[in-house]
Amino acid sequence: MSHLHERKEKNCLNCQGELVGRYCHQCGQENLEPKETVWHLVTHFFNDITHFDGKFFETVRFLLRKPGYLSLEYMRGRRMSYLNPIRMYVFTSAIFFIILFSFGKPEKMARESALTTNDVKITMDLGALRNDTSRLKKDLAETTDDDDKEDIREKLAYRQIQIATIEKDYADSPRKKFDKDTLNAFVARAYTDSLAAGNYDLAKQKRFKHAMRNFGKQMGDQSGAEESFELMGWTIHYHDAAQYDSAERALPDSLRDGWLKHWLIRRSIEIRGEFREDRRLFMEHLIDNIFHSFPKILWISLPIFALILNVLYFRHKKYFYVNHGIFTIHFYCATFIQLFFLLMLYEIAKSVSTHWIKALIFLVEFAVVLWMIIYPYKAMRGFYQQRRAKTFLKYVIVFSTMSFINILLLAIFLMISVFSV
Repeated sequence: MSHLHERKEKNCLNCQGELVGRYCHQCGQENLEPKETVWHLVTHFFNDITHFDGKFFETVRFLLRKPGYLSLEYMRGRRMSYLNPIRMYVFTSAIFFIILFSFGKPEKMARESALTTNDVKITMDLGALRNDTSRLKKDLAETTDDDDKEDIREKLAYRQIQIATIEKDYADSPRKKFDKDTLNAFVARAYTDSLAAGNYDLAKQKRFKHAMRNFGKQMGDQSGAEESFELMGWTIHYHDAAQYDSAERALPDSLRDGWLKHWLIRRSIEIRGEFREDRRLFMEHLIDNIFHSFPKILWISLPIFALILNVLYFRHKKYFYVNHGIFTIHFYCATFIQLFFLLMLYEIAKSVSTHWIKALIFLVEFAVVLWMIIYPYKAMRGFYQQRRAKTFLKYVIVFSTMSFINILLLAIFLMISVFSV
């Protein structure tokens, strides 16, 4: 009910119908004075979204204290006393993500990432390479798996080429240290020489393509190219896309990258070139894309969650897909509120320096996390009202499946975020 004054006239301003009481029986509009203050507009806005006249807080209270109760009440048709589930989801998710985005600013996180990045390169001298060769020989003698043996043999060949190159070119400085890129370049040069001589025996080894990728590093060193970078386990040394295309054309058709790998590598080189002057800007864009992917992931996973519940409870004919959907929405709303509490506690802990207060906040955080783990089980038992053992088994199935699906969705959106920067 609004706090504005009721009009003395008994005609509806909206439809001109005759009024009996405070509300119009035809259109439902309240018979209030049309003049409003700014404060009335603000309070009306919040009342319209959340029903702060008791409905919102009553809904939150039951949502957190009696898991599954609101979904059961909704299915029974008792709905006017509580906030609508869709409205509750929109409001709680909006507030949570607004707070999350305000605390987790991309530029701040990119700056912290840059400060914590370890730029120290691991280097090895001739002695270290020989010691590694001895270790590989020992591993080769001890292993019984054929695939492992083949892998160790190729690693040994890798090291032997590096050692031979250093002994030949750096005989006068045996203590000189070499980083990974330089050692890879030694192998690439040896493999490239073999390929130029028409010797394709080395090309049959699975490490050959990796070595050929390092051929771009040699060209990059001569043209002032930047250092290599890693992408999904691939080491990429190309300065630009044209250099990558040139290296690919030099390979036999059977050894060239597939279309997907070719696109991924080529796109990563283009992005790296675009943000070469300011790599922190790339991190800002990437973090911003990832952050804004979370609401999409949750929105996609919500109907999948309900579908899994529908499959698990298919024998219970009184539950329809919509009922599972309402249960899922309530569960997601509770999760947003609990994560909001954790976020607030984390920010408070960062701002205080007193140890006992930090310890107290940690205990509260632990209690919230523990309740978040228990909450889904309690909600399923409260809504579906099955025995504890059955509910626990279905709880494990649902949340192990959803964990896999959410990780998969996160990986897909992460990939999209990286290559859409």
